[in-house]
Amino acid sequence: MQGIFVSYRRQDSQSAAGRLCDHLRDHLAGVPIFRDVETIEPGVDFVEAIDRALRACSVVIAVIGPRWIDATDAQGRRRLDDPNDYTRLEIATALKRDGVRVIPVLVDGAQMPGTDELPDDLQSLARRNATELTDKRWDFDVTTLVATLRKVLGLADDPPPTPPPGPDGKRKWYIGAGIGLLAMVAIVAEENGGGEPPLPSPVIHDTPAVVAPAPVAPVTPAVTASAGNFTGLWRDAEGGMHEIAQRGNQLMFRGNTPDGYVEGVATVSGRQGQGSYTLDGYPLRSSFTMSADGTRIDVQVLDPASGEREVTVLYRVR
Repeated sequence: MQGIFVSYRRQDSQSAAGRLCDHLRDHLAGVPIFRDVETIEPGVDFVEAIDRALRACSVVIAVIGPRWIDATDAQGRRRLDDPNDYTRLEIATALKRDGVRVIPVLVDGAQMPGTDELPDDLQSLARRNATELTDKRWDFDVTTLVATLRKVLGLADDPPPTPPPGPDGKRKWYIGAGIGLLAMVAIVAEENGGGEPPLPSPVIHDTPAVVAPAPVAPVTPAVTASAGNFTGLWRDAEGGMHEIAQRGNQLMFRGNTPDGYVEGVATVSGRQGQGSYTLDGYPLRSSFTMSADGTRIDVQVLDPASGEREVTVLYRVR
């Protein structure tokens, strides 16, 4: 199997490159990941070492941070202008090879360099379509990159990543994410002497809330008489994971979504219920109905400020 070569500058993007390599190893099991040719042993020809490593790779990821272009040596000269600069050699060698995909990856807010900023043997890099990894969207951005790498390497596709909602989509997140919520509930219970923890009211931050919004109509009008058990781990249709803790007729949920922190509570009767929660302080309401077999929750979300509604489905994982 062909490998992936990660090229980066230590002074520019060492942390981001290390984090990226860890993620690639986790999600591309069995694919060799090469990096840090700067650790070549004394006496080894570094040009041959780079060439040897690149022969085992079909993808080169050029990690570009804000100092990638202007990094200088001890004499104050720009490193990219040195024909023996490791980073320049790595990328220039890859650009000359047939069948090697060179992918520029921008980190820490870096911009893609123009051809006029690059030495002759790197100028074609400026014509390569770049991808960006941001701290806020790191998991989504890297997952998108992994999907591309799978295609290049001829690996089976993973389910497509869920794109983060835009400004309006932020209001459409429903019952909150938060793996580890049940552990948190157990800790709270222990601190209260083993009793059941009180369920907090949703925290409404500085965003103005609508007072007493109209209740949201349930998605499924028919309600099964038997009580539903909502506690557990749930997956949405886009691959998001959500965990709910139930005590009596109350639900508690909180966690993180691609767009921010979510927390809230809900009240259930039988297999249907209504709740209120916030997304980074923005107030939302929801109604939901569990299927008779307890494996599905149909959810309708209401934005009280705009009146917009969104329907989605959760599927039980465990």
